[in-house]
Amino acid sequence: MRASARSLALLCPLFCRPRGCPLLCAPDSPSISPTAGATRSRFGQHQGGRSLGKKKKIRHHVNPLKDVHMQPLDLPERWPEEGAFTQPDLPLHVDIGCARGLFCLDLAAESSGSANVLGLEIRSALAEAAAEDARRLGVANAAFLPCNANVNLEAVLLRASRCGPLQSVSIQFPDPWFKARHKKRRVVQPELVETIARHLEPGGWLFFQTDVLDLAQDARDTIRQAAAGTLRDAREDPGDWAAPKPKPLACVSTERERSCAELQRPVYRAVFEKLPAGMPAGHERR
Repeated sequence: MRASARSLALLCPLFCRPRGCPLLCAPDSPSISPTAGATRSRFGQHQGGRSLGKKKKIRHHVNPLKDVHMQPLDLPERWPEEGAFTQPDLPLHVDIGCARGLFCLDLAAESSGSANVLGLEIRSALAEAAAEDARRLGVANAAFLPCNANVNLEAVLLRASRCGPLQSVSIQFPDPWFKARHKKRRVVQPELVETIARHLEPGGWLFFQTDVLDLAQDARDTIRQAAAGTLRDAREDPGDWAAPKPKPLACVSTERERSCAELQRPVYRAVFEKLPAGMPAGHERR
């Protein structure tokens, strides 16, 4: 779901794991991703993007409403207790639309021993290649599933909840589907948001970013409406896109994010925190 770029994902050498509230991030930053002081991914020889090396490239646009993508995922009976993570009881981060999985691998490497990272990707060839990369590189806290999140997220999170809490979710640079008649294909749909809000632990967060303003506005509106009273927007002003990234993601970048920074393109970010039961969200529409 992410466009590929020449550059690989970044890791900050001063990466600091979160302590306390995950939304206590660095001071507010502009919506341009910083590059100063960052280093390249530790997986520098990784193909990244949509490439499968000598194999053919995978299509960028995939219609998620096609019958082939609307099928339920057949998870192994003992997933994720067996075959997914070395320590399945760790808190879980889910990246929806992980493409070839380089961001997930970098985040997992930084989160080793403290969190598991699960990438969901609708294009099965990319998810399978990412899973093979995790095995080959020895990243034991990263796993990948080939599935349509709008069809399978509920079942995946129900199974995952048997082991550990859902700590966080990211949706980064999804396909914008510009035409009005295609907006039903966008990944951020009310049912998906409701599923995320239901499974996130209190204090957990949902992070969304894109370089398409219309998509950002539509996603924010959908999240605010579908999860009213459950997820609180870190920014009360719906036109404020300068929310800092949550600490665990602050120094781990996607390839598209790196490309936007180099080209000085704006990136529109929003962060939503799961509230304890009964606490008002504070951003209801007036």
